[in-house]
Amino acid sequence: MDESNLGSRFIPAARPEGVTLTRWLCDEIRGAILSGKLKRGWALPATRQLAETAGVSRHIVVNVYEQLAAEGYLEGEIGRGTFVREEILEDFLVSAEPPEPAEAREIWADGYDPPIRPFRVMQPAIDQFPLRAWKCAATRSLRGYSRESLSGGQVAGLLRLRSAIAAYLTSSRGVSCSAHNVVVVSGVLPAVQLIARLLIKPGDPVWFEDPGYTGAMHEFESCGARIVAVPVDQAGLDVERGRKLCPAPRAVYLTPAHQFGLGTALSLERRLALLALARQRGTVLIEDDYDSEFRFAGRPLPAMKGMAGGDEVFLLGTFNKLLFPAMRLGYLVVPDSWMDRILALRFRMDRYPATLPQEILASFIESGDFIRHLRRMRQLYGDRREILARQTARHLDAILEIPAIDAGLYTPAYLRNEMSSTTASTLAAKHGVDAWPIDRFTLKRRDLRALLLGFACFPETEIRSGVLSLAKALRSLQRRRG
Repeated sequence: MDESNLGSRFIPAARPEGVTLTRWLCDEIRGAILSGKLKRGWALPATRQLAETAGVSRHIVVNVYEQLAAEGYLEGEIGRGTFVREEILEDFLVSAEPPEPAEAREIWADGYDPPIRPFRVMQPAIDQFPLRAWKCAATRSLRGYSRESLSGGQVAGLLRLRSAIAAYLTSSRGVSCSAHNVVVVSGVLPAVQLIARLLIKPGDPVWFEDPGYTGAMHEFESCGARIVAVPVDQAGLDVERGRKLCPAPRAVYLTPAHQFGLGTALSLERRLALLALARQRGTVLIEDDYDSEFRFAGRPLPAMKGMAGGDEVFLLGTFNKLLFPAMRLGYLVVPDSWMDRILALRFRMDRYPATLPQEILASFIESGDFIRHLRRMRQLYGDRREILARQTARHLDAILEIPAIDAGLYTPAYLRNEMSSTTASTLAAKHGVDAWPIDRFTLKRRDLRALLLGFACFPETEIRSGVLSLAKALRSLQRRRG
């Protein structure tokens, strides 16, 4: 018998419950072709024959053959019948093993891809997030959704959310602003991109904290800014040193409430000096308020934006660290004189943010769940910071020193031996501990030796085990030297 006619003996398997006749028959024939049960060039049963075998109408078989022909599995010849094609799409799909990942690949895209282990920096306690309250906020938002909600968005962001953010900033951060000053963004860096593209011309000098948030620095560099590294001490950015390095900067980027790197707060004297600089030189101040809400002793420090003379301050904030990383929502409080230009640039860059996540967040804030969550997290993070400090003092007293900083999601830990920050970080990684070296965030300074240790998302048992692993790692080099 001609082998090409063997396909005429094809009999499909029994149809699973709940699967339509057409889908069942399509899947059966397609699967038989891909598995080799129906070989290339074989003739399929005539439509009447297969209809009788499968117990379906001829019309269904005709539709199935036409569908599989459209997908490139079958071809028909008038007078001869229907055949499996000699070449199908899968023949052109290259199968290859994925490349082996590099041994020490750093994930810069978002920082959350690797397994979370002590002491990951900037990671909130996602397991403590009130998911039920968030789902209720989502339900309320969807209940009020309409066709008009699908039509588009607002360049500055949803008015309802901007109003909720303005009310929150007024009550908790001392910032007198309205919804018309607020622009909704997806995080701090998109806000920095907007400001940098609007402010900076090639060669413009910009003061940056040293150490500081290098992610923001790169955004200014991409616009041609000349970065002026201004050292940070226990009172924050050294304004007098900055004046000597560059007396008239175009902008100053700083994290005054919880300095990124050393964790210090900018003193009142230096805040006033910066506001005076802005007034005298026309310098724009960019205040990154990334985790200031998490202050464990007393109320969060008032924002510079809310102080007298703060009219020319841009205030940046993010919900990605206050709530959860996948939130991808933040805000930018813009001075009145800059608002039209910011919105025009924002429209050219990405039009407007997605509406539904904003609706949900606005409902979450309005319900009071946002404030309740922040209060709980302040207490929790404060407790975890104390646990880390006690465990470090107990097991790493001669090696690491944690300063008395009562804010944020992480703390610096200063090395008390001769070990470099990079060496200590590498040793920690080999023992299963994430400890960022301060070197990653220094610009010109070489006098700092410290690790950044996150504590917010780790319960007491993980903090204890993490400290023991870190102690083992840092003592291993001392033993080898000894």
